[in-house]
Amino acid sequence: MANDEFPVLTQILLGSGLITRDDLEDYKMIAKDLKIPVTQAIMNSGLINANNLKTAQDALELVNKQQITPDIAIRSLRVALQKNLPLAAAIKSVKDMHQRTQVVVSASNDLTNLLMKAEMLTQQELGRLFVRSVESSLMLGQLLVLEDLISTEGLLAALHAVLMKREQELPEADAVKGLVHSNAQKISFEQALFELGLFKHPDAKTTRVGELCLMAGIITREILAECLEIELFKKKQFGQILLERGLLSTEQLEAAIQLQSAISNDTLQPYQAAKALHAVVKEDKNVYAAMADFHGKNNDDNTRLGDLLTEAGVCDKEKLESVVTKNPDSPIRVGSTLLKAGVIDESTLYSALRLQTSLRLGYLSREKTVELLKYCNDNKASVEKAFHDNHTYVPSRMQWTWV
Repeated sequence: MANDEFPVLTQILLGSGLITRDDLEDYKMIAKDLKIPVTQAIMNSGLINANNLKTAQDALELVNKQQITPDIAIRSLRVALQKNLPLAAAIKSVKDMHQRTQVVVSASNDLTNLLMKAEMLTQQELGRLFVRSVESSLMLGQLLVLEDLISTEGLLAALHAVLMKREQELPEADAVKGLVHSNAQKISFEQALFELGLFKHPDAKTTRVGELCLMAGIITREILAECLEIELFKKKQFGQILLERGLLSTEQLEAAIQLQSAISNDTLQPYQAAKALHAVVKEDKNVYAAMADFHGKNNDDNTRLGDLLTEAGVCDKEKLESVVTKNPDSPIRVGSTLLKAGVIDESTLYSALRLQTSLRLGYLSREKTVELLKYCNDNKASVEKAFHDNHTYVPSRMQWTWV
């Protein structure tokens, strides 16, 4: 395969979900060690089903012949995989939808303006990317990630900044400050706002459809960013975007919305709803049967910080009790007392408070909370690394209600 086909092939494989970015990095290392092209390493891996790989190669050939754009190729491949359709039928379905819903996005918009003010994008890069965006039908942010100009986390930070600015939760100047700090420290936008003293509390009852799908392992962070950008700039509902891009069927989306309502009604905790959605999409389980699996199984009422710290092995129970004599149920007071006594450090305290908040709001089970806190402590790891290494996702905006 020609070298100039490699970026397009990886765009198609990444965008369709046939490989992840972590997979791609592994293939690059294997290719380097064996002195073979990355595309050959991907093809020889056996990770991608032969029929799916053939469909991806057929889509690439159509892109090279300029019969379809990379965006249409990605969407068609997703539909073909989701609905078990021939590629030609999937392309027809996607093109019909594309013609009905096509919206042109300006090169100068809230996202690109914030990125340029935060010095994460230059005018020259924007001009080149806009031409490519028009040619490929890919979104500007999506191209920034595919060309490694910013990370997926960087794009999500910028999109969250746009969202908060539009919802009038954050002035533009503060959004730029948060984005600069987030990019420099390689942390989430919400953590950057916290560190700058600019964080504002969201509605803890609101779990977005995209967040629920990511918690359920239905979409990746790259796909979340891709769909969120479309939602913000093409004024479409997130669920409709999931349908258009072949990520969920109509029945699966209806199940996701039903489970989202169950969270709002306190019928299910968010982590339970995510597990139920995974069962619906990945195991073809009926949504009511999936929900019934969690009936009456609520989180442990004990969310006390001290108990979480001792169970995770962060500190000894006797030592904790000797230090904490007042307000054992107040996480801030407990944490502050332990910090002053030298029992824990500041990094461990913030990790514990974030994980405790995730537990209280139902984004983690108690067992998972203790497991993650222990991982952070044993490996001197950040919460983000603990989430990544343990295949766990909690919306960053839901980790700071103790502030």
